[in-house]
Amino acid sequence: MCIYAGKAYKSHYVCFRCRKSFKQISSSDILGRINKNKLSHKAGFQFNKDTSKLDTLISEIENRPIKCPECSQLMADLGLDFKAPKKTAFKKWEIVEGLYTIGKVFHSCGCSGPGYIPQNRLEYKDYLIDKLKLYEDYLTDCQNLSKESIPDKDERLVYWSQRISQLKEEILHQGFAVD
Repeated sequence: MCIYAGKAYKSHYVCFRCRKSFKQISSSDILGRINKNKLSHKAGFQFNKDTSKLDTLISEIENRPIKCPECSQLMADLGLDFKAPKKTAFKKWEIVEGLYTIGKVFHSCGCSGPGYIPQNRLEYKDYLIDKLKLYEDYLTDCQNLSKESIPDKDERLVYWSQRISQLKEEILHQGFAVD
């Protein structure tokens, strides 16, 4: 059974500027409470007849900005499995921010843990280069398939091209050379 099943857990949001992590309740947990009518009466809504108010509320909850309580910058949702480094671990924070910019987050059911997280710049360089090679292989495989075998071929090509571009930007940003 999955670790996070059966109980509401809060997701870890981080502020890269302050190098702090805060937990926030997820949108699905808020909506679950609304469906159980725990919040509907307090909010003054009656959802039985008019669902437009409920749809508006769901949209507001799902798209709500989570801001840092200290600097008011938007925070990044890194998921349930994220464990923040110490505030003074500047290089680890830089690596975590880089991972976030290339799309790595720590959302899972909890069974497999957060996955591999590079601990220093050398590991981070190797990680980025390995991912770049993997994504380039995915792009090549997708290019070699026929449009009939995968109808969404164009979307996949754009997706992998964007991921490759993000990785290359991060590699350049970090000052790493690709062999």
